[in-house]
Amino acid sequence: MSIRIIKPGVMTTLQDTGRKGYRHTGIGTGGAMDRFALPVANYLVGNEENAAVMEMGFPAPEILFGQNAIISLCGADFTAFLNDQPLPIWKPVYVKKDAVLRFGQPVSGNWAYLAVQGGWNAEKWLGSFSTNQVAVAGGHLGRSLQKDDEIRCREDNFSMLDNAVINWQLSDVLKNRVYASSQTIRCITGIEWDMLSEESKLIFTTGTFGVGINSDRMGLRMEGPNIDLEGAEELISSIVDSGTVQLLPDGRIVILMADHQTSGGYPRIASVIRADQPRLAQMKPGEPVRFSIISLPDAENALISMEQLLKEIKAGCHLNFEKFRKQ
Repeated sequence: MSIRIIKPGVMTTLQDTGRKGYRHTGIGTGGAMDRFALPVANYLVGNEENAAVMEMGFPAPEILFGQNAIISLCGADFTAFLNDQPLPIWKPVYVKKDAVLRFGQPVSGNWAYLAVQGGWNAEKWLGSFSTNQVAVAGGHLGRSLQKDDEIRCREDNFSMLDNAVINWQLSDVLKNRVYASSQTIRCITGIEWDMLSEESKLIFTTGTFGVGINSDRMGLRMEGPNIDLEGAEELISSIVDSGTVQLLPDGRIVILMADHQTSGGYPRIASVIRADQPRLAQMKPGEPVRFSIISLPDAENALISMEQLLKEIKAGCHLNFEKFRKQ
């Protein structure tokens, strides 16, 4: 045994960066809601970015470690404790056998990621460890983790006297390059943008919205001012992607997320840029959101900047991990 779930959480699943190459068959990409926190959690413990990671909503599970392990917690801050001692996030931590990880109150964010050195032992389905609960495949038995589930990981060869924080971390400066405090989420215009009236375009770009409480891994249902089409028009179901902003018949908008369908018939009025999707995924229900329209080149530059940041983090973490391994 590696770990055992003592108390189940809400929507605790094994995820990776997603299932690619099957959308033409109706199978979505899936993967982590926060595509920045997941790879960083892996980098901090010396893994490659696509190792299986535990994604946790709140309430998060209580976990018993059945062996020594090196772990990291990234993403949302759920006030983690290891044997009743505060556990930092965005840092690698050495955990001794029989330690218990639990969580207190949510401080920020929606999704926390628990990585372990060597990765969690997960079922690979169509090239990905990500849990697809519709197909009941991938991850752990194709479902969320339940009480008494046991998840294995690679045996840890390190030996330390007690639970200990290891001496590297992701700095606040680097985190803030992705999770800036701004309420503004950047978008590019969608295929059906010009179906909106000028007034509705103005509402979308100047109004204040909020993440609805009935949001989930499939999509964020936004609360706020209604948006109208200039004229009623029936659309053929077309390709959608993570970040697609769809206009519903009642005038509300929904932003598609990790478990989105592969096609849809609602107008695609905009698309949240990839670089802002991690921050959007971590926005709590009711948190105010404003949208701004940027150009496609600016969206591409923002993505390139985030990918370069991940490369720098990976190189630094792996260098530190190799030094630690040789101690």
